[in-house]
Amino acid sequence: MQTLTSQDPLAVAVTAAIRAGDLPGLGQLLADHPGLAAARVTEHGEDGKGTRGLLHIATDWPGHFPHGPEVVAALVAAGADPDARFGGAHAETPLHWAASSNDVAVLDALIAAGADIEAPGR
Repeated sequence: MQTLTSQDPLAVAVTAAIRAGDLPGLGQLLADHPGLAAARVTEHGEDGKGTRGLLHIATDWPGHFPHGPEVVAALVAAGADPDARFGGAHAETPLHWAASSNDVAVLDALIAAGADIEAPGR
């Protein structure tokens, strides 16, 4: 599994595509970089160091990013795990993050993609 730093140009590009809901751009990045959908991005913040998957980026606060459900579907179709855990101070899944933002459309997309609604976490 590939791990990128948050400042890596590929991580910056895929994060921007996800947050903008740029489906053609995201699709091109996923096609050009096999395995990218399952990559982890290393973050440095208040809780120290942690890693998150691209679905965590798609469900990050404040949520409600453009084309969120379609972004989730594209990432899962390319190999992202809807039950991937944050690696660090906690072990939340993308479903937890979408719920904390009250992003119902993305919650529905994650559940349709097979996310475990009984996953323990915060």
